[in-house]
Amino acid sequence: MAAGRGRIDVRGAARLAHRYIGLALALFLILAGLTGSLLVFQREIDQGLNPHLWRASADGPRLSPDQIVARISAWDPRVQARWIPIEPGLAPDVWVDARIDPATGAPYAVGFNQVFVDPVSGEINGSRPYGPFTLSTETLVPWLDMFHRTLTLPGASGTLLMGLVALVWVIDCFIGAYLTLPKGRPFLRKWAPAWGLKRGGSAARLTLDWHRAAGLWLWLVLLTLAVSGVAFNLEHQVFEPVVSVFSPIAENRFEHAPMDFANPKAPAFGFDAAIEQARRAGGLPATAVSSGLYYAPEIGGYGVAFGDAWAPGLGPTWVYIDGTTGALIEKVTPGEGTAGTIFAQAQLPLHSGRILGLPGRLIIFIAGLATVGLTVTGVALWVRRRIASARAERRRAPGAARALPAE
Repeated sequence: MAAGRGRIDVRGAARLAHRYIGLALALFLILAGLTGSLLVFQREIDQGLNPHLWRASADGPRLSPDQIVARISAWDPRVQARWIPIEPGLAPDVWVDARIDPATGAPYAVGFNQVFVDPVSGEINGSRPYGPFTLSTETLVPWLDMFHRTLTLPGASGTLLMGLVALVWVIDCFIGAYLTLPKGRPFLRKWAPAWGLKRGGSAARLTLDWHRAAGLWLWLVLLTLAVSGVAFNLEHQVFEPVVSVFSPIAENRFEHAPMDFANPKAPAFGFDAAIEQARRAGGLPATAVSSGLYYAPEIGGYGVAFGDAWAPGLGPTWVYIDGTTGALIEKVTPGEGTAGTIFAQAQLPLHSGRILGLPGRLIIFIAGLATVGLTVTGVALWVRRRIASARAERRRAPGAARALPAE
């Protein structure tokens, strides 16, 4: 697009890019914004809808992870526990894998991957599949979570699609911010009106002002959501290569270890012993409390979290140990390492708002709704512009004065 004496009209090109990127991403951003706002309070909503799953007896000592595993195995020997959260006052939502059926050589078709166990009585509160949509309150929040991440598309297609949406959204955040910048000086005085609404303006002007001002006030939060979306869905393809240009990201040797799902390894010791082994291997004090652990048979090792997983900050310390020898494989301490490593650690706490506790979650909740509002107002502005353009074309057409009544 040319402007003046052969110069490129950068602002005009940016305006077109912002307009059509917004239209292309509109449906995705509306869906992601609505579901993301709800998922900020995922646990609270799930517990409110399904108190029967999360209930825990008030009196009595809490069962150990091994005792919980034993209760699940006795309830259904076709499954084995994989992830056991440890959270006072709530029944753990234990993730399970189906065992191999010796008659078929394939995993048992159990129809669920979460089991809720009363941590005091050992009673099985219930089970559910995490992800598929069913007409049940038990699966509503898990389905929303998977829909937000992948639109529940098969395989890796949903992950890649939402990653591309996030990547284009990152680019559009900068284009949108550029379009608010004024021409000429004084810069700050001319830019100040972009941050507010003009009093007494028309509906079209108020829509434009809201679209621009909301985008500016929440720009950093929206950019953070977009970048973290790239980190989750295009971690190896885009996020890590780009961040590593500025600062290297330490590779987690456990999470990047070769996985052999065809030949799972049985551990030499149970979950209770794994907590003690991890505490010693990680050089943690005897007072360090685990908030959960899992065993990965495809790797042959345990991952044990120490510290409150829901507290503000970058999350708990993770210690990964060999499931046969108990030897340390990796220790990940939040806030330690290169700038790139810490930036990568911060993506989930930032995306969920948990990095700042309840205030941070409220900010993300508002940002999700604002994303919907920005998208809707952007589409509304485009529709209004199209209608005005069509009317102008009719007026310019030959015989328009005779064919059309005066407005």
